[in-house]
Amino acid sequence: MKLFLVGFVIMLTSFGSFSQQQNETHFFAQCMLTIDNQEDFNDLTASLQANPYVKVVRLDWISKRLFLLTKDINELPLETFKSWLGIYDTKANCIQIGLHGTDLVNPYPFVNCPN
Repeated sequence: MKLFLVGFVIMLTSFGSFSQQQNETHFFAQCMLTIDNQEDFNDLTASLQANPYVKVVRLDWISKRLFLLTKDINELPLETFKSWLGIYDTKANCIQIGLHGTDLVNPYPFVNCPN
């Protein structure tokens, strides 16, 4: 009986932590950047890393690709994403925003970009 109760408590604890993880919504955003100066590229990287709503950010200098995951937000409109890019918002194209784990991330290299 004692073993059953211990197992039951462990199962409830595991289920509670799993359900808490499932309630966390993460969005992804990716785009191509037309930034030709590596110092500007590094400045944008640092700015995005300092953003409290960005969980993970990856900028690749060679492919000029940006990919990020969000945290602690309920939506990610295009205007918000562009505001995070600051003065480089006009340098972004092929922007895709979606719900991480639900929406398909377009593979690189991007083709038939809507913007």
